[in-house]
Amino acid sequence: MLARRALPLALASLTGLLALSCTKYELNMRENAPASAFAALPPNTARICVLRPHGVAALVPAVVHDNVRLVGMTKGPSYFCYLAEAGVHRIVTRYGDDVDAELGSDTLVDASLTAEPGGHYFLHHDVTAILTLSVGWVDATRANEMISECDYAELVAAPSNESLPAPGEIVRASRPQ
Repeated sequence: MLARRALPLALASLTGLLALSCTKYELNMRENAPASAFAALPPNTARICVLRPHGVAALVPAVVHDNVRLVGMTKGPSYFCYLAEAGVHRIVTRYGDDVDAELGSDTLVDASLTAEPGGHYFLHHDVTAILTLSVGWVDATRANEMISECDYAELVAAPSNESLPAPGEIVRASRPQ
């Protein structure tokens, strides 16, 4: 009798684990960042890197938008960088896969930044608390330590309603209302 109850529970758990990696977003992981990731900045721009140096919840994606523009995703110990126009940026991360989004069990977290020309900013995706994502800005020294634990994540696929970031694209700052 106990074995009959255990099998459905085990199958449900396995299904849940498989669902964690169900997303229309896809990454190409690289051991090293492309040279362009840390190249000289164009005028009136800043560089924003999003870092996730944790193996916890390695299959759970965290999709990142800056001022509504898709800029990248972290999954497992990874990071990515992008260019941002000087000015105000609201960076929103959806933590969870497509199934979580359908069920309403995904989480949205945000961070704001006023980017200065020539600035370098590092947003930490902290997933060390069970089933949660928190975000916070870290300094360059701490960011370099985190980056050493990560692979570089290049977003190579997204749902049809979103366009991938173009190489060298500069995300626009928000405009006053």
